[in-house]
Amino acid sequence: MNPEGNKDGSSKEAPAAKSEAERLASAEDSPPRTFKRRLLDALITLLIAFLIAVLVQSFLVSGFIIPSSSMSPTLQVGDRVLAEKLSYYWRSPRRGDIIIFRYPPESEDSLETSNPLYRPFERIGETLHLAHKSSIAYVKRVVAVEGETVELRDGNLYVDNVKREESYAVRDNDNYGPLKVGKGELFCLGDNRSNSRDSRVWGMVNVRSVIGRVFLIWWPTSRIQKPA
Repeated sequence: MNPEGNKDGSSKEAPAAKSEAERLASAEDSPPRTFKRRLLDALITLLIAFLIAVLVQSFLVSGFIIPSSSMSPTLQVGDRVLAEKLSYYWRSPRRGDIIIFRYPPESEDSLETSNPLYRPFERIGETLHLAHKSSIAYVKRVVAVEGETVELRDGNLYVDNVKREESYAVRDNDNYGPLKVGKGELFCLGDNRSNSRDSRVWGMVNVRSVIGRVFLIWWPTSRIQKPA
């Protein structure tokens, strides 16, 4: 018995594959997309891109421009930096971190909500300039954290009575403290000590006012680097 034959014994041929010309003709026969359809597709693409950008800036990384020389030479006027937010989901800021925070740091409008359920909406609102509208983004370096005692003697930094080496700092001859950092607070200074308004002037930085940690200078290209 011929497995490929018909009942009458005749052979059964497979249908021939469509030629390239037939496929092109079939494609040409399909109805073209209308202008409204193309416009809708473009709008959907833009909306998706917008939503991704908002989510990234709200929960992962935000960009900032350095407006003053208070952090010079580490960060210079006009530097564009990226601040990541992931680290502070798991830990509090540490001594040596360069942070972006909302100023004034103890103002109610500068503080992030303590309600974890509302917090994601507040962060999205901040990205859309709907929350924390009266605060300003500041950048400084954390030099002492909760429970530590900070002091400046002739411009030298002491934390818990131990002198700290600061290769990044441009020191002045300032004397300050000793002062113990309170619960949920940070003591922050600019690297350019003689040209910085910082915790010596307006006091502690509340941890809930912190936006993120500066991890990269990305512009100008000649200065692309991880800040020390």
